[in-house]
Amino acid sequence: MELALKKLPADYKVAVNWKPFFLNPQAPTPGVDKMKFYYQKFGKEKVDKMIPYMKEQGSKVGIKFSYGGKIGNTMESHRLLYFARDNGKQDEMIEKLMSYYFEQEKDISDSKILEAAASEIGLKDAKEFLATNKLKDEVIADVDEIRQMGISGVPAFIINGEELLSGAQETKTWEDILKERGYIQQ
Repeated sequence: MELALKKLPADYKVAVNWKPFFLNPQAPTPGVDKMKFYYQKFGKEKVDKMIPYMKEQGSKVGIKFSYGGKIGNTMESHRLLYFARDNGKQDEMIEKLMSYYFEQEKDISDSKILEAAASEIGLKDAKEFLATNKLKDEVIADVDEIRQMGISGVPAFIINGEELLSGAQETKTWEDILKERGYIQQ
């Protein structure tokens, strides 16, 4: 998506709003083995097909997917993302957490890991924020709204509040969508 958006004319303003989604709302904290979880949730055959595809797609855009590590409850990471949003650092935080989870095998359900991510991007007062329940109700409301829209997995993209595109997409797919809507000249 990011590569396709770079092809837009300079005067186009694009806002990317990151919304929360829980693959497993009952996931534990601390996290559990990521691969065991994936196999239980999606089945070994599907996961074994998905991983090479994701690695191939990621390599095209500089993401080095690694599937070790843990997966856990992401409520706190979503709250931290909203805290970062309110402090003008949501894009930096999402990039950091995605790298932590997908490339560095870090458990983003762990408060110490979240505090480290905040520190690395210069987000102040994250430790104090995480000790509260602030923004939890907003995260829950947004998760409910997303589910009511019929979204059942990630990534999912809502374009101009109306169109849903589900799953990881190649840059060409994004370019075709932007051309179809007249945002990129053919």
